Amino acid sequence: MPATTRSLRTLGSVVHSANLTPHTDTLPSAPTHNPPWLFGLLVLPYGFTGTITSLLMPYLLRKYGMPVDRIAGIVAIAILPSIWSFFWAPLADTGLRRRSWVIVSAVCASAAMTTAILDIHGPPAILTALLFLGNAFTGLLSAACGALLSALPETVRGRAAGWYQAGNIGAGTLGGGLAISLGDHTSLPILAMTVAAAMLLPALAALLVQEAAPIQRALGPQLLGMAHDLRDLLKSRRTWLGLVFFLSPVGTMAIGNLISGVGQDYHASGNQVALFTGVIGGCLSAAGCFVGGFMADRMSRMKAYALTGGLTAIFGAWLALGPATPFTFAAAFSGYSLVAGIAYAVYTALLLDVVGKSQRAAAFAYSVLNGSGNAAIAYMVWLDGLGYKRWGARGLMGVDTVATAGGALILLMVAIFAGHHWHHRNDAPSATTPDRTALTG
Repeated sequence: MPATTRSLRTLGSVVHSANLTPHTDTLPSAPTHNPPWLFGLLVLPYGFTGTITSLLMPYLLRKYGMPVDRIAGIVAIAILPSIWSFFWAPLADTGLRRRSWVIVSAVCASAAMTTAILDIHGPPAILTALLFLGNAFTGLLSAACGALLSALPETVRGRAAGWYQAGNIGAGTLGGGLAISLGDHTSLPILAMTVAAAMLLPALAALLVQEAAPIQRALGPQLLGMAHDLRDLLKSRRTWLGLVFFLSPVGTMAIGNLISGVGQDYHASGNQVALFTGVIGGCLSAAGCFVGGFMADRMSRMKAYALTGGLTAIFGAWLALGPATPFTFAAAFSGYSLVAGIAYAVYTALLLDVVGKSQRAAAFAYSVLNGSGNAAIAYMVWLDGLGYKRWGARGLMGVDTVATAGGALILLMVAIFAGHHWHHRNDAPSATTPDRTALTG
């Protein structure tokens, strides 16, 4: 599930806790926090990496004569870090500031991706390894961004989630079209330099991130502290309630992963499919991210997430029951794309609620919980595929609609009858534990 980044009119304030000892007093810190729009820039290297892996490289490889089955094998291996990144996400909780990890990850990912472009005629095994490394490094970047997002006051997390997912989707949509166009009209060195600039320049926004210096500790105590935070996370009712939402069909927007392959079932031309599943769909999703961020800051995030399921089901039902015409394809999927952006933003805000203000394991916790959302996308794409195999395009849309509508009703009941547990956990940092992600003036 996507990665995705889901403004600035109202800035809250956060009060930071000091580490108290018998010899120190509480010291006030400046009431400030990172602006939500900043996360729309920080996520761009992550979005561009996905674009290069899934759009640009397959296009170039096919252009230079590689068969589709071999291209599919390369891409399948290259995107594995999107599932496995929690294995190395703890790096973002140790040593350097998280803003430093953002820059380091972007630099390393850029080096891997540009080398892959320049070496596109080289051995496929090396090309696969380079793409895998690029995705692994931006997985670390995503974990660092997730930790920084979790340090924001709860009142602005929705807007920040909206910016974050809008940046992710925008990079994938606009970056994909630009990259393929450049691949057709420029040399490989110029294309590689353009990709490097697109990944490195946004990462420099990390220099604007306000973040306290990490507490330097020996490895043993540091790992014990991270284990303590993870234990508290797993013991929290909020975590298990969150997993009910993340693992549900709601918010997976699985139709979007298959829609380009069913355009002909609605008699849509190739240009219409490209337009409405590409630029128009992507821009609508990015706009929806801002709507979702606004909603997440002004109503119960659990109820907002259930609501996105109901809206998704409406457009899925239109695709399932409407006439098989290009208009149905274009109009219904446009609405679906807008709701997808709303769902991505609310999902991210909900995930940040679960992570809370983990002191020492925020990046790891974010990656693990985000992995549960990706697992839900995987099983829904599989189920939708079975629906198509059995009943065609209407079966695909019908299976997705029934699963999403049913999931939305269940989540709404959970939000109504169990939502009071959501607010029982104190989200503020412990007064006896230094907050590594607290902001300084």
